Amino acid sequence: MNIKQLIKRKSLLRPVRKAHTAMVIATTLLVCTSFLAPTQALAMGSGDKFSDAQTGLTYAVHKPSQTFGLPLHTFKLLVCSQQQEQWLYAQYGTAKKSIEIMETMAGVKCSNPGLSKQAPSISINNRPAKVYIYCDPTTPATYKKCTNNDIARVGGYLIFTTKPTRTLKATEIQVQGTGGITYAQLIAVAKSLKALG
Repeated sequence: MNIKQLIKRKSLLRPVRKAHTAMVIATTLLVCTSFLAPTQALAMGSGDKFSDAQTGLTYAVHKPSQTFGLPLHTFKLLVCSQQQEQWLYAQYGTAKKSIEIMETMAGVKCSNPGLSKQAPSISINNRPAKVYIYCDPTTPATYKKCTNNDIARVGGYLIFTTKPTRTLKATEIQVQGTGGITYAQLIAVAKSLKALG
């Protein structure tokens, strides 16, 4: 074989080698991305924080459909104690005007709402609910006159326990309003809460 024939033979092999190298690279990339894709999809979740939270909890997570135009500002799952599941905290609006929703497994206390005056109980979705108004107990005259209408001025909250669902435990829910949220608005938000599980 002379030099011309060798050069011709090598030049014929170059496209085969290039095609083989390209195929190996493409196969490697395909295998690598197939391992990465499911991990990324799982990490992204559903895009709904309430639904994602329900995945790891045994009590029913409830999501409001009414927040009076206040956008979700804060959403957290917080440690309650080492023996209990995390509790859910969601804030709609900001510190000036907000609706806060706190959810825990029924019978478990994870937060302390502070000093308040208890008003007569009401019913939320056929469940008894306690009503509290953040009236100042250090001024007895004002404290005594404090009513549900004062929630818009000083803030307040409702607290109630839901029934368990078919697959999830009951939930204790606190719906709190500050910065002008009225008693009627608190009730509307509480009634709009629906279990996701």
